[in-house]
Amino acid sequence: MNAILEKKSYMSLETELKIFKALEDWEKSHYFLNPACSIITAAREIGCNTKYLSYVVNKHMKVDFPNYVNQLRLEYLNNYLRTVPEGRNLKLSYLASICGFSSYGKFAKFVKEKTKYSPTQYIVFFDLL
Repeated sequence: MNAILEKKSYMSLETELKIFKALEDWEKSHYFLNPACSIITAAREIGCNTKYLSYVVNKHMKVDFPNYVNQLRLEYLNNYLRTVPEGRNLKLSYLASICGFSSYGKFAKFVKEKTKYSPTQYIVFFDLL
């Protein structure tokens, strides 16, 4: 009966922490800027399987892997706009590409979903946000 009450862990805490640390290093390396970035390529770069990576991202970031990557891309854009003021004068499609989005449409959709602003409004009012 006690065995039924004990909740079995999906992976060991040691493995989970190892993947989480590798994920932090992966973020710092900006691999997410590659438009071909996927959970498969990320797992390969990190050195784990996709199920474990998905579990760690869901547990610690509270989103699925594609949204996690797009959030990193939006953060990258924010940092870019803070440090490169002339970036606000660039074409939106160029900004989308340097942030790793595979198309302007995907970039625009994600920006709108996360900020409630169109990319143009987001860039214009960036200082006010």
